Amino acid sequence: MDTHPIDFIPWGLDAGWPTRCWLEPISGRRNEPPRGLRLAHASDTAMVLVCTHPRARFDVEIASAGADPLRELAYETTFTLINLVLHQIRVPGERPEGLVSSLMQFAAQQANRHREWATTHWGLEPASIIGLAGWQSGFTLAYPESYVIVHACGIDSDTIRLQQVRDFSPYEPGGSPFDGCAMHWELWRSESALGYEDLTRVLVSG
Repeated sequence: MDTHPIDFIPWGLDAGWPTRCWLEPISGRRNEPPRGLRLAHASDTAMVLVCTHPRARFDVEIASAGADPLRELAYETTFTLINLVLHQIRVPGERPEGLVSSLMQFAAQQANRHREWATTHWGLEPASIIGLAGWQSGFTLAYPESYVIVHACGIDSDTIRLQQVRDFSPYEPGGSPFDGCAMHWELWRSESALGYEDLTRVLVSG
């Protein structure tokens, strides 16, 4: 885990979570503060990840690469969405050759089309949202100081309400969000089993 202190106020869920919560700094450049923070919540029926990126830090990083911050924010959303779905696959079977690269291309294509995404509201805050294999992922531009991305499965994303989090005591340290142990999949007993053919159908239809 990144050892730098969190020098911004992240956003999280506005109500207590019944089972398990953990946090994970999103690493930035070496010897620099985290580029963001992910607050994660898991129960036996749902999982919600709330990611906060300080706007100024994110914009400077993206501008240095000559990219569009809004498009890159959308790609942060779709890239993580693809990885979450891949790590949820439970049906045995051999991964089709080229599937991962096709999914990464799919993530880039969907990010390019972010202005066409559906609109939802997290309370009063409008958000752009996209879905895949039971997950709903989106971002909001409603907060002047931060970009916020939410990934949710097992719960309707339009029921999500956010608030700033100043007390991290309910959150235990976590590892990588793509580490099976860190994600606490064992809590989520009601998840739908996914197979590679489910993702293949997405690519065909998309």
